[in-house]
Amino acid sequence: MTAIDPFLYISLLGGFVAGRLVRRKIRWIETATIATVVLLIGLLGSTLSNVPVETLAATIPLAFGFAGLVLGVTVGLVAILPKPKGANGSSQASPRRELPIGFILLVALAVGYLVGRAVAVPSAGLITYSLYALLGLVGFDLRLSVRPLRNVWIPVLAAVAAAFLSAGLIILINASYARVLLPTALAFGWYSLAGPLVAAQLGGALGFFAFLSNFLRENLTMLLAPQIGSKVRGEGLAAMGGATAMDTTLYFVTRYGDTDAGSLALATGLTLTLLAGLLVPLFLSLSGA
Repeated sequence: MTAIDPFLYISLLGGFVAGRLVRRKIRWIETATIATVVLLIGLLGSTLSNVPVETLAATIPLAFGFAGLVLGVTVGLVAILPKPKGANGSSQASPRRELPIGFILLVALAVGYLVGRAVAVPSAGLITYSLYALLGLVGFDLRLSVRPLRNVWIPVLAAVAAAFLSAGLIILINASYARVLLPTALAFGWYSLAGPLVAAQLGGALGFFAFLSNFLRENLTMLLAPQIGSKVRGEGLAAMGGATAMDTTLYFVTRYGDTDAGSLALATGLTLTLLAGLLVPLFLSLSGA
């Protein structure tokens, strides 16, 4: 997840318009979308290549555990929140198991990391252009509808409440990470915001924890979507993706959750991105750093 870039949404709009102009279904669009996702994950993996191995080894278990806890609480809250009438009336994406996308993404992440260790990869620029391509391809098959927007409060409330509950639970068990947990959770997957802000105020080690926790949240959402999308539907996947539901995880919300959940995902991602921009600096200042 990167900072808001207007060209991302120009790409999405361009793909959407092209999809409306071309009335026949183009079979290679989904294959191209998946290939772009795999490339993007590989590039994200390469961004970790400059981190010392000992730092990765010490931080990965903590960040993985916290990201998993946040996602688990998020899904639980979506399940228990009351759904308005008609909330489950959207067209559910059909699960297709022939492509082990979760395994492929894990391999892409590992390969990207190894390639980044071996050669210099211009990750920042390539990630940006890959996101442009991804949103253009997603936009081509995107179905927008006003009706799902009435349920946007469900993923937004679940994501916000899960951030507070997850951080609070860990603080009750071990208060040593108290200053960083809320700012980390309230980034909602926006790792390029959380990492630098936390590092600037709390130091590089905690900044890396904040970065990696949100990085893993985004990637775990992609990995888990094929397995649980039919159960948690569009609201659940949008809440899991958090701020990234409007870009990198948008495809997974519509592909494995609900085919007409594009409007819901975009609104959820935009709302949580705005909240992250406000809440992360606020709670860092309240931490006494």
